[in-house]
Amino acid sequence: MHSKKLLPLFLLLMLIGANLWAQDIHFTQYYMSPMTLNPAMAGKFEGTVRIGGIYRDQWSSFINNPYRTPSAWVDAPIIRGFRKRDWIGVGFMLYQDKAGSVGLSHGAGKIGAAYHLALDRKGNAVLSIGGHYGGEQRKVDVNALRFTDGYLNATSPGGYGTSMDEGRVIGDAKYNDIDLGVVLSSRLNKKMDFNLGFSIYHLTKPNYSLVGGGSTGPGPATGGIAKLPQRMVVHGQFNVELTDVWTFSPNFLFQTMSGNDEIVVQGMLGYLFNKEKDITLYFGPGYRLSDAVNVLLGMKYKNLRVGLAYDINTSSLHNVSNYRGGFELAANYIIKIYKPAVVRPKVLCPRF
Repeated sequence: MHSKKLLPLFLLLMLIGANLWAQDIHFTQYYMSPMTLNPAMAGKFEGTVRIGGIYRDQWSSFINNPYRTPSAWVDAPIIRGFRKRDWIGVGFMLYQDKAGSVGLSHGAGKIGAAYHLALDRKGNAVLSIGGHYGGEQRKVDVNALRFTDGYLNATSPGGYGTSMDEGRVIGDAKYNDIDLGVVLSSRLNKKMDFNLGFSIYHLTKPNYSLVGGGSTGPGPATGGIAKLPQRMVVHGQFNVELTDVWTFSPNFLFQTMSGNDEIVVQGMLGYLFNKEKDITLYFGPGYRLSDAVNVLLGMKYKNLRVGLAYDINTSSLHNVSNYRGGFELAANYIIKIYKPAVVRPKVLCPRF
């Protein structure tokens, strides 16, 4: 059988198997995508509104239908909490992931909220607790699916006939989902701070399946309901000011889902390029264990931050990929709108 015929069949086998979750989105620049990293990150910044987006393109260098994942979000700290140094943040995010010759896609729109609890009087240590709720959808183009017996039943060489599996695949599956997260952040002194977070996705293990009960021809598929397994994420970042112009920010990510683990470690150096214009350049390496080396670049200009990442594939696929992985482009901007202070004029009365 030709490779073009094997690819759709391979994708179908992935759908039928237990690893339906495998297309859960992930980014190399995970701290540049706070709303997909941890729900507790909503409103966790100094400013009025934060808007951002990230785009990932993977395997486009050697396949015709690569993974393409755009995501956008907006969040804001909206009101003060129950205590003076507490606050509440809200956010909204969208993402869409699509890949393969049969258009396997995963999209979602979620709203979130987080409560940021100050643990000391000065607000140097903050515990953030948040959650997401929204709808998700996974789709596949059933008209593009091809099965082995369809080629065997073809009336002409290289053609495609009728398959007993036609109608088994459901075109799309929709479900509601809940995510929860917690982040502890603390300023240790004037030059050092850190954050450590934990999040859990698919909390209620919603029912979901793209494969139904059997069929002998075209028609709606039924049954085949399975529970989506939970995905758990642990992440952390440490920031230290080395000199007046140099900073160092090592970070890590660990996530697991249905026994499949991902571990990423990174180290970003920051260089204050222009103090007057508030321009800082960032660069550093990263490594996703048994998968890819990350090359990371970025820049901060006042309230705008942009980042670029490229993955050099080092897994067993490197014989096919020729070490070419994927790239990401990310940006976020913090809008600061402060009410100007009202200064009342003082009238000086001379003494006589």
